[in-house]
Amino acid sequence: MARPFTALSNVDLANTFARKFIPVADGLRDLATRLGMRPYEVRLVHVVWSGDERGEGVPTVKHVAPLLPTPLVADLSSLQEVVQVVGMDEAGQVRVSQISGRYTEDQLMGRDPSGNPPAPNEEFFYEIEYPVPGGGTGELRRFFPSAAPSYYPGRLEWVLVLERQAGQRDRDGSAT
Repeated sequence: MARPFTALSNVDLANTFARKFIPVADGLRDLATRLGMRPYEVRLVHVVWSGDERGEGVPTVKHVAPLLPTPLVADLSSLQEVVQVVGMDEAGQVRVSQISGRYTEDQLMGRDPSGNPPAPNEEFFYEIEYPVPGGGTGELRRFFPSAAPSYYPGRLEWVLVLERQAGQRDRDGSAT
């Protein structure tokens, strides 16, 4: 007799064989950071504005969390300098892969644990920094997801394309 196929609703996704290997993959990703092969930091940043909407009032950094283990960031050379009214600015996209499978789509899109997007007076963005060797702070480049992240269970990773966003926090980490 033929065995029935498995409906996804009958699978405990949190306890699948593939998910049990996420800590192993994360350990290998962390090794790349310890060896100096990922000399940058990727952060999830939440900012709240004192006004009723984003951009109104004074911004305050609400929460900053490093994306760990450090994911693989494609070369920033895909960013291009663009002439703006106020001077030069960077534009373009960066691909970020090998994001740990332990994250959820909600976390990667800046939503709260219930799946709600940021409030009207809050903003969420990614920040990529290449610290200065010897302990200095590098430029804090701001990005936002250009589409929903893609999960690849066979590779135990999320992949995300980030779009360069105008403006960034000051090197001391204060919101601007």
